[in-house]
Formats: sequence, structure tokens, C-alpha cells
Amino acid sequence: MKSKSGHDKVQLSIRLDHQVEFGENVAILGSTKELGSWKKNVRMNWTENGWVCDLELKGGETAEYKFIIIRKDKSLAWELGDNRVVKLPKRGHYAMVCNWDQTREAVELIPLDLKEDEDLVLDEGENGASAPENGAGLAEVETSPFVEQWQGKAASFMRSNEHGNKGSHIKWDTSGLEGLALKLVEGDRSGRNWWRKLEIVRELIVESPESGDRLEALVYSSIYLKWINTGQIPCFEDGGHRRPNRHAEISRLIFRELERIACRKDASPKEILVIRRIHPCLPSFKTEFTASVPLTRIRDIAHRNDIPHDLKQEIKHTIQNKLHRNAGPEDLVATEAMLARITKNPGEYSEAFVEQFKIFHYELKDFFNAGSLAEQLESIKESLDERALSALALFLESKEVDRQFLYA
Repeated sequence: MKSKSGHDKVQLSIRLDHQVEFGENVAILGSTKELGSWKKNVRMNWTENGWVCDLELKGGETAEYKFIIIRKDKSLAWELGDNRVVKLPKRGHYAMVCNWDQTREAVELIPLDLKEDEDLVLDEGENGASAPENGAGLAEVETSPFVEQWQGKAASFMRSNEHGNKGSHIKWDTSGLEGLALKLVEGDRSGRNWWRKLEIVRELIVESPESGDRLEALVYSSIYLKWINTGQIPCFEDGGHRRPNRHAEISRLIFRELERIACRKDASPKEILVIRRIHPCLPSFKTEFTASVPLTRIRDIAHRNDIPHDLKQEIKHTIQNKLHRNAGPEDLVATEAMLARITKNPGEYSEAFVEQFKIFHYELKDFFNAGSLAEQLESIKESLDERALSALALFLESKEVDRQFLYA
């Protein structure tokens, strides 16, 4: 949608889950003109589902905002914490659900029209991802270290949704546990999927400010995340629907908290060491993964006309739908298994299809922080100055010489 001035617009339906006293009202206030420029609040309406309002905002901009309660005496009660921040897509109609005082909660923009999903894919080319165009520079297919360490269930290809209602047989024994260990296990019991498990880690770290508890929380979090990433603690669907941007946003919050701890004057060397062990276990929160509809290339792949119908169904139900509904480390395992299958017999499938799948595999490894050292260094090139680029080129060249010497 475009305004009279020609700018793209975003329709945003906001809902706040919060109860107030009779006679009180809720409003939203923010940095943009449509949100009152921090001067004039925008009243919200009460419904059975919470406080709601519909806004028309300029597409592509970043807005800061907060909710306020207008008391009976006209005084204002502001949310505690930092300003909320939302990065708007270029256009479309979205819904957003918020909780009072949870100013650091992950922002999820929910498309209200399926066509908006498709428009975003067209607008962003191939999801705005940083994989080499047309697969140029992609390494030959090889098992990533992430998958090499996998100890969970092997990938199985399915032609219908067979992901749900699994894991009900698992039992949690909390006997002898107390404190943070008990909290972690009880959280895992109710947190079946990956994003809920990430949220458990975030809460554990944030709510352990004292130095003794802090180190214990970091150690438990590091071990817990490692077991998840190696499949020793499995992730299951729980009937919800969360795109991968939810996981990326939670990862960003965890990273910020880890950085805050690392910068404290009383941070110990042990804490710094454990923090460095946690970082690789978190999903990436690059811009392309915090977008409203991330990792969309797989959807285009699943709808190609140059692959057999059965293969389409397997890609759709094993990877595409699962990834966009309840992403988890098992999705990278399934993707690598599928890639190994379609490249086993060269020429069996079209080169264009195989190349697109390789690029998607590259993107997914990036999301899971599972790329090789060379791949991760390549991905940060755009942020480096000339001196750093020169040093990086020299390092990669030396690394390649060593590799050739080793296998000569």
C-alpha cells in the first residue's frame, strides 16, 4: 500500500495483553509521527482479547514505543524498562501481540494476509540472504561439524506432517535437584520446542545477577544449549507457530545479557570463558534472520516445477513447513541429509535446483552458526575495513596453502 506521497505503508494491528483498574485506559506512545512523537499518546480500545489499536506506519522505518496506562486522575503510568523497538517491513498488514512491562520480549510481526508473505519474498529477492549469488563460491557438499556432532534421531523424510505429538514418552526426574538446576529441568519439561528452550536460557541468565549464581547459570546454560545442539535433548513441536525470527530475537536478547555480564567489573575469567562457549550455541540474529519472514528460499524450492512431486512433498513437509512453524537444530540435520541425497548421483536432478538447495543449506548453516571458520569469516567481509580485509585475505590464503600441503 502506498500513501498519497508515494511512500509504502504498513498496516499494524497491535494487541496488548494487560488488565487495568476500572476507569483506566491504555495508550501507546512512540518516536514516529503516527505514534505521537513522544508527545501525544494514541488511545487503544478495550476488547475481550485485550487492548487493541490499528496504525498505519511508514514502511521500512524503525520505531521506538511504549505502552502507558492513563489513570482515573489523568496521570500516566509508564512501562518499566527500555523503549520497545520494531523494525517495520516495506509494506503489508501485520499483527503484533505484546505483554505489559515485557519491553525486552522478542518482537514478532505476524502477516495477516498470506500474500504479504509472497510480496516480501519478491521484494527481498531471495530473502536478502548473504549467500553467494547463484551459488558462486560455495564449497562442495560436505558434512558440517554441527551435523558431525549430532547424537539425536537421524533425519527421516516425510510426505505429510508427522512432526507433532512426539516426545510424550519422555520423563523428567527432578529428585535431588534444587535451585537453578531444578528450575532448568522444570523449564525444559514445559518447553518442548527450541524457541521455548532458548527462552529458558534467557530467563536463567537474566534472573541470576549475583556472582555465584551467575557463574552457575552460565555453566548450566552452556551445557544445556550444547546438549540441544547435539540432539541429546530433543526439540518437539507443541502446536504453536513461530517463525525463525522469534529464535533470532531471543538469541539477540541472550547475547546482550552475556555482553552486559562480560563487561561488568566483577566478571571473572571463568564467566568470560563460559560465555565464549555459549556464543556458538546460539542462532544468528543477523538482519536477514530477524526479518518478518526469514529463510524463504526453501519455500520457492519446494514449489519448483523441475523436481518430482514426491520430492516436493518431502522437502515441504520435512523441512519447509517444519522450519517456518517450529525451527530446531534437527532441521539442519534433515537439510544436510536431503542435500546428500540429491547430490549423490550427479545429473539426477536439475543443476538449478541443486544449486538453489546448496544456497539454502549455506543460509541455514549461517542461521545455526554452523558454518566452517572460512564461511564465517567470509560472512563478515562487508563489515571490515581495508586493513582488516587484507589481513583476512592473507589468513585465508595461508589456510588454503596449508590445506593443499596437508593433502598433497
